[in-house]
Amino acid sequence: MVWLDGKPTLVKTIAWPADDPDLKWKGWNRENWSVLDSQILFWRALLLEKPKTVIYMADIASARDTRVDTILLERVAELDYAAHCLVIVPDVGFVTAEWRSNSGVYFRAHSETGEFLRERHCPAHASYGNLYVLGTTVSLCVTSTDPIPPNWKNVFAPYIHFLRLDYRAGYTHDLPQNLAAETILTWNADSGDLCMAKIPQISSAKIAHDAQFQYISSHKIVLASNLANHCGAVLSAFSVNAGDEEEPLMFYHGQHSNPECINNDLGQTSTSTLSPIVVHNHDSASRITIFKSELLLGDIPSVATSQDPSGLRKVWYYPNDARTLSFKVPDFPCVATTCVLVYRRDERAERPIIFVLDFDQTLLAALESKQPSERADWNAQLVDACAQVKVVTRRFNIDVEDQIWDAEYPWPQQAPPEWEAHLDTILKDDDDDDDEDMDDSDSDDEALPLGLEYDEAPEEHRKPVPFGYVQTTLRVEGVTDARRLAITRQAVLELPELTKNGRVFYFD
Repeated sequence: MVWLDGKPTLVKTIAWPADDPDLKWKGWNRENWSVLDSQILFWRALLLEKPKTVIYMADIASARDTRVDTILLERVAELDYAAHCLVIVPDVGFVTAEWRSNSGVYFRAHSETGEFLRERHCPAHASYGNLYVLGTTVSLCVTSTDPIPPNWKNVFAPYIHFLRLDYRAGYTHDLPQNLAAETILTWNADSGDLCMAKIPQISSAKIAHDAQFQYISSHKIVLASNLANHCGAVLSAFSVNAGDEEEPLMFYHGQHSNPECINNDLGQTSTSTLSPIVVHNHDSASRITIFKSELLLGDIPSVATSQDPSGLRKVWYYPNDARTLSFKVPDFPCVATTCVLVYRRDERAERPIIFVLDFDQTLLAALESKQPSERADWNAQLVDACAQVKVVTRRFNIDVEDQIWDAEYPWPQQAPPEWEAHLDTILKDDDDDDDEDMDDSDSDDEALPLGLEYDEAPEEHRKPVPFGYVQTTLRVEGVTDARRLAITRQAVLELPELTKNGRVFYFD
């Protein structure tokens, strides 16, 4: 139960190499992080007269049991071109994508030390977003050189233009804005094979997106999107196998706090193995939906029931397979197998409160099976440790006004009076906790209600154990910007800034 008391077992600093001129260079550059399993990588492409890309890496697992308190980001490679995006790839090293105007995308595979292994060119009119990894393959969203499919014509996607790999804010003014980002391009960095898959549309409405997708199986992708001419976010799941005639599954969120600011984002993953959950970060006002991958794969039956537009599956109709919750997620990988790193803002103390939500259903069942005496003993241990854990099996969803909609007895069912009274008590307690939690203290221990809470489904709905989670409040003191956090299987990372070191909080 690695996360359950919320207190790190060890904290180490992540530091930059000293006096590296390329880290101090102030000119135009591109830079980003890649986190996979226990490896972290920072890359920086410098647009000099002779462009180059410098790469820094560290392994937090091998550094775990060393006696030094600092993990150094070692400069491992320098490439003689300016990459547009770069990711760690298992059993290869890393892969870059370089965009060349009037030519297309160049994929290159390198070993961990930067040794060139192989490359592949693919013609395209434009490319967007980031590289996404599955095994030894990388995928990128592009506008192919094929004629625009009829169902992609006149799709209003206002932001995709700014996600082009060759877009430079304030400098790029002549790029066409009528291109359709209609293709997923995949390259196998081991075999060198290249393949393309068209992103599906539906006949009743146009789907727009911001090139954020991920694999949920060896041949299926989920894409965060929205209805181009209607209000609502859509999570699309479809096959990338050529010739596969299987219909895409599209799950629809109709309500949003600001219809003009729907997020087309997914919670990034940090593991090389596929996760059993998908995090859809769709609401600009801090709501996310966690899906079982089985629902998106079609292993759990679902039916299109929407009317305007038609052909979509309404997310809230699947309370045992998807949950809409009121949290924010970081800008970096926030999903590690069954764990999701989330936060809320404590406005009074002007700091984030950080949680791990563990959707391990085996763990959940084990905690649900604890007898009252065992729960009391565990609660005492958590209070002594200044820890806070919440075991949640009650099914509900959070709407745009932060109101809780009961999913145990959804309309038109009538909830028993004792259940309605129970919900009234829960909501009152939550309001009281919010008033007590928000203080100006510097210590996280003083700001949190301590101990154990079980938020359970009605007795008659507890078998089989509902799709729930274990919420642990993390005690990672000193974190002021939760957007820079990332999660791995055993640790939470506070990724460094160029002028500031980072940290690793180990929980193993």
